[in-house]
Amino acid sequence: MLKIAFGTVLALAAANAAVAQDIVTWKENIQGWRIVVDRTIEDSCFIISEFEDDVLLRFQFNVSQQNVQFIVASLLWDTLETGEEYDLDVTFGEFDTWSGVATGHRWNDILPSLVLSVPVEDRQASEFIKEFTEKRSVRIAHNGSEIAHLALSGTNEAVASMLDCQASMSQVNHSTDPDSNQFADPT
Repeated sequence: MLKIAFGTVLALAAANAAVAQDIVTWKENIQGWRIVVDRTIEDSCFIISEFEDDVLLRFQFNVSQQNVQFIVASLLWDTLETGEEYDLDVTFGEFDTWSGVATGHRWNDILPSLVLSVPVEDRQASEFIKEFTEKRSVRIAHNGSEIAHLALSGTNEAVASMLDCQASMSQVNHSTDPDSNQFADPT
């Protein structure tokens, strides 16, 4: 029953986004991940996949905030409040735990999710991406209780494709920026 409801929510979210042209698929399937461009955050690219226990994982650049975001969602988290802060621990394989404060959000006002932002400063985002692509599992906990344990696969290929997507979006946006001086005389 939950699987059907979850599929319906995903279809509804995709349909709403497609109508608004806010979300555009860049590549359909890279090792089980979809690579997508989010026009609402300055053409930021993300990867997304569904996991066991009806958990959805979205991993993205957020160009407007200059960070990477680890977003985990489940219909089971119906008490989650948009805008509220939640302590979150993320552990890739046997690496040290990343602890931070995630913000509650509902995709299209429907799907409860937690958004953990990792800043680019001090190479934090680079290290987070490295661990995400190297390990085959991730444990996610809130207040010491595990809320998801996901078997990761294809993350290396998916993130590489996401990086290609972001480079492509940056090139397109730079070339259409009237202030980019792309036509300036180099002499």
